[in-house]
Amino acid sequence: MKKHTGEASRMTLSYDMTFFALVRIALEGTDFNIRKRRCIAHPVRRRPMMDDNAALAYTAYVSALLTYYKLEDTIADDKGIKRLGAQMAKPWVKGMKRRAEKTDGDPASIVRNALHSLSELEKSNCAVPDMPADIFGDMLGKLLALGLDATKSRIAYEIGLHTGRWVYLTDAVFDYDDDEKSGSYNPFRFTFASAEEMYTFRETSLKGIMTMEADAIMRAVAFLDFEGRAALKSCIENIIYDGMESALSVAYGKERTDGK
Repeated sequence: MKKHTGEASRMTLSYDMTFFALVRIALEGTDFNIRKRRCIAHPVRRRPMMDDNAALAYTAYVSALLTYYKLEDTIADDKGIKRLGAQMAKPWVKGMKRRAEKTDGDPASIVRNALHSLSELEKSNCAVPDMPADIFGDMLGKLLALGLDATKSRIAYEIGLHTGRWVYLTDAVFDYDDDEKSGSYNPFRFTFASAEEMYTFRETSLKGIMTMEADAIMRAVAFLDFEGRAALKSCIENIIYDGMESALSVAYGKERTDGK
């Protein structure tokens, strides 16, 4: 990320984009090399790091674009400290965006169009969570599939679609209380008549829905060619089977520590 989108972009590293990079490597059939090196976060003990490759570069560009347009959305829609923080960060993030726009295929237009559609749904107080989740998933699917041949593009789109839906719906559910307090858009605020209905949904139905999304991701991943790359296959499957489940458990755990 430092090499392709600048020093500041390293602070935006996320597990979502790490998963994106691993899947993109699998889709492209990228040869990769891992060796131990030191980094700013671990200056003493060397850690395993992947050498730069086209899939990592593309992921860095996508990450920068998502960060920039999310910041724009925060400035437009939020108030107070969140808006102020976004305004202060914008000059650095704008530099990331300029670098990212140099990549082939124009992923920036995919992000812009999707976030515009999301903004329109938010303005209408859309009460159907699947609608914004589908837009976010469609965006991630198109980004993951960009530049691939027809067969790989279909596989990539399915993985991105259901990953995006999983991320959007999970975030919306567990951001519900904060969004209720701040008045920020959250589809579940308009889906349920009361907070009690929302909590019942969260405790009784959410895990089943998220399991269905994870199963859909896994069915698409099964079409990837992992021959000779068992470690890559294990990493991707681990994130789907264990990582997503752990993320839900952590979110539920945070709710319970608040006494809810």
